[in-house]
Amino acid sequence: MKINVEIIKKALIHHPLQIEKLNEKELVKKMMIRRRLSRNSKILVYLANECEFKTGRVIYGSAYGELGDSVKILEAINAKEMVSPTTFQNSVYNTAPSYHSIVEGNTDEITTISSGDNTSYTVMQEGALALHKCDEVFVCTAEAMNFDGVDILNKCKNELEYGVAFVIKKAVDEANIIVKSDSRIGVPKSIEWMQNLYDLCESNDRCIIEVEL
Repeated sequence: MKINVEIIKKALIHHPLQIEKLNEKELVKKMMIRRRLSRNSKILVYLANECEFKTGRVIYGSAYGELGDSVKILEAINAKEMVSPTTFQNSVYNTAPSYHSIVEGNTDEITTISSGDNTSYTVMQEGALALHKCDEVFVCTAEAMNFDGVDILNKCKNELEYGVAFVIKKAVDEANIIVKSDSRIGVPKSIEWMQNLYDLCESNDRCIIEVEL
């Protein structure tokens, strides 16, 4: 089964170490919520704002999830210290879209996906499927891998924080671009497909792709 999907809005942000200008003070008014945000949560809230998305269906993907908070938990256990309740709460994969739903009061359905190197395309597949019930869907992938010791483990150390997002709708017209799975230096493998799509949309006034389910 194939669905033609049109990109309505798009947003991209990344940094070799840590993204500085995520505007969380402006976007998250309540200080208690703002203080609890994970790195991926800040990235998603920023991208959603850039896409002018507040409420509706959300498909979010991350291959590695909340690595920073997971590392803090392991460090606390290793040091025989008490694990922070906020850190424990933030260690699950759906942390980022859940915080966004709290900030914006979004009560619509959220799906969180982790599919290794195929994460971003799988997110788009799920987004295309969701268009059977929704007029528009917000799809996003994000990775935040800046933690102590990452140089030993990380394969993508050129860009440790990365996020790409789109607002999509079902298209009546035929696809006018084809996304190739080109390898990108520094881009996390889980985000490569969406990064390639973003670049194609930068050079096309109207961006329609064919998504195979």
